[in-house]
Amino acid sequence: MNHADLRYDGAAERRARILAALKRLGFQSITELARYLRVSPMTVRRDLHILEASGDVRLVHGGARVLTSAAFPSDGMGPARDRMAAIAAALVGPTDTIAVDAGPAAYALARALTDSFRGSVITHSIPVLQLLAGQTCGARLVALGGELRVDRLAFIGPATEAALGGLRARSFFLEPAAVDTRGIYASSPAEASVQRGLMEIADEVVLLAASDVAEKSAPALIAPLERVTRLVTNAPVPPRLEMALRRAGVALHGNHSRSIRGGSSQ
Repeated sequence: MNHADLRYDGAAERRARILAALKRLGFQSITELARYLRVSPMTVRRDLHILEASGDVRLVHGGARVLTSAAFPSDGMGPARDRMAAIAAALVGPTDTIAVDAGPAAYALARALTDSFRGSVITHSIPVLQLLAGQTCGARLVALGGELRVDRLAFIGPATEAALGGLRARSFFLEPAAVDTRGIYASSPAEASVQRGLMEIADEVVLLAASDVAEKSAPALIAPLERVTRLVTNAPVPPRLEMALRRAGVALHGNHSRSIRGGSSQ
């Protein structure tokens, strides 16, 4: 980190600089922050405890990580999205190989993985890669390169899809732009193509459905509902969509959903 113009007045501004650094980098060790701020590790720990109490950061072994990614502006859905991510993370085994989509819900899932996770993560999301690369857990990362889609900070295109060759995942955690009784949708054909490729390498597809996803529309069909194994939600599912999911054999998980064909509500 750059030490230039490192001037601040008091603890409040120092904590603001800590938070800004974490938003840029995802994770920082206590040693790195102390060196950056030119204060003692004890001072950094005290600041991090205050930031954690305010819900801005999470303390992990050796340092801290930010709870709100700078890549995804706050939309007021953070706590509900985090609850949904915790339910989805409970579906991940400690040594699983998983594929993780791009977007705030997928990022929240990556953040919710426990420190004991020692599996592999396949992703085209830059924020997910930055988050997991900065942690001290033993997760292995497989990065899918390609053309950068700036608004999602994710790679798309033929190179991204070609990178999927020879890969396999137990689960793909998919964050769609929209869901209706006919299927799941992306905001662009290029993004839908990458998501279909990730679906093909996975044994099961877990849909991360935020509370408003059933109210939205998007132009690019990813797949019909029959290609989905599970849906994790943080809100009630509209009755017509629930019936369509029931017919497709999709298991629902979430605090406001009922069990559907073998899925347990959590």
